[in-house]
Amino acid sequence: MDGAGGACAPCLAAGTSYAELQGLIGLVYDGLLEDKPWNALLDALRRQFRANYASLTIRLPSAEDRGLVVFAGEARPHIHALYSSSLYAVDPFVNLPRDTVVMLEELIDEREWLASVIYRDFLEPLQVRYMMGADIRSDDGREREFRLRLSRPPQSGPFSETERALCGLLLPHLKRALRLYAHLDRVESACRLYVGTLERIGIGSILLDEDGSICRLNKVAEEILAEGECLQLHNGMLEAVAPRDDRRLWRLIKQAAAGRNGSGLVEAIALDRGGQPGGLSVLVRSIPLTASAEAGRAAAVELILRDSSRPAQPSEPLLRQLYQLTPAEAALAVLLGEGLTLEESASRLGISRNTARSHLRAVFAKTGVKRQTALVQLLLCSVVALD
Repeated sequence: MDGAGGACAPCLAAGTSYAELQGLIGLVYDGLLEDKPWNALLDALRRQFRANYASLTIRLPSAEDRGLVVFAGEARPHIHALYSSSLYAVDPFVNLPRDTVVMLEELIDEREWLASVIYRDFLEPLQVRYMMGADIRSDDGREREFRLRLSRPPQSGPFSETERALCGLLLPHLKRALRLYAHLDRVESACRLYVGTLERIGIGSILLDEDGSICRLNKVAEEILAEGECLQLHNGMLEAVAPRDDRRLWRLIKQAAAGRNGSGLVEAIALDRGGQPGGLSVLVRSIPLTASAEAGRAAAVELILRDSSRPAQPSEPLLRQLYQLTPAEAALAVLLGEGLTLEESASRLGISRNTARSHLRAVFAKTGVKRQTALVQLLLCSVVALD
């Protein structure tokens, strides 16, 4: 390839300028940030190669999983579902040489291909006659495989060698981008697990940038802000309802943002609810600044919110599994864990007080505790609150 002012031979032969190639490479990396990964790239490839379809398989289909495939083209949902459920198992255009652009006609005889089930039932209705693709395999020891596929209708003719070479120029960039995608997906999965765990135990989380603007918040935090009893949004910024609390809260937020370059800061504040103290507990902590922190609106401060009126809700199925409780016993235990009295729980369940006492004795015997307060503590501190 020549310098920025020149062009590469495959580009010229395929009618592509150096700037257009750079545009395609840019879309490879921009695809990491799209809601539908690499949708813009696949649309561009479809136009560039005069293809009727372009697809990128990010997670391979299996008998139990439909996989994750991004399409560009007028793919018909019922045919895609058919491929994901069964036809993928008889697709001959798989297990290609590693990181190499391959034409379909190199792998299978034309007469055999046109008579195959996958061609007749899946590809011919889509006007797919010619195919070019590559299997991109990861180098991180996880044995991941990503599949790029381009197709043309019969009237467009087969792909050329120059088009193969041009596609090959994109493969190293796709490989790097897919490796980044896998890493970001693992990070995002860890974040979802963390946020989900907080939500299941009734804890809100708000991430702020160094200016105090909200970067992210979980569902519990959204509900607390919507209620607006202790903490609310005002012109897009956090505001404690009580003015005295608001001044203290923002002083802690600014201190935490300033302290992220050092050992960090962890402070706590209790916000009033309707003039009553201690309605909402807020933990304010710095998020350490790292070399890999995103430029711009990187999270600098996390607020952990614990509302005393939002007790964690233990899982009835897990209670039954862990302690061999009956459905009636588990239902009573959950209500007690939410802070209801025995009488209130009996009324909620529509049973007599004596029946509730009988269930409670059985719960005590099976869990090994002897007092209702100990039972509540057991429920809140065990894994039943995490389901």
